[in-house]
Amino acid sequence: MQNNPSALDLLDQIHSAILVANFDLLEQLTPALETSMMAIPSMTQTSLLAAIKAKAERNAACLMAAGRGVRAAQRRVAEIRDAAAGFSTYDTRGKRAQHALPSSFARRY
Repeated sequence: MQNNPSALDLLDQIHSAILVANFDLLEQLTPALETSMMAIPSMTQTSLLAAIKAKAERNAACLMAAGRGVRAAQRRVAEIRDAAAGFSTYDTRGKRAQHALPSSFARRY
């Protein structure tokens, strides 16, 4: 495979899948990328390897950002769930006290 455009194309397809959170497509593209990468000859041009590295790093950064977004969403859902259950305060000795909200208030928010 001279110049191996399929590896670059696959990295672009993976990037597009990451951007739209199409994780099923990511799962399908990964084996094809692995096969394509294994087919790259050892005496490949440095420019091609640099392009592959740049696209792989871009995809890795996007995946890290997606992971941070998922974790932030999980924290927010937990905050909303906790708020629906009530709220907590601390007394003068630093002990935490849980307070329940009226059910009509919790449903409203």
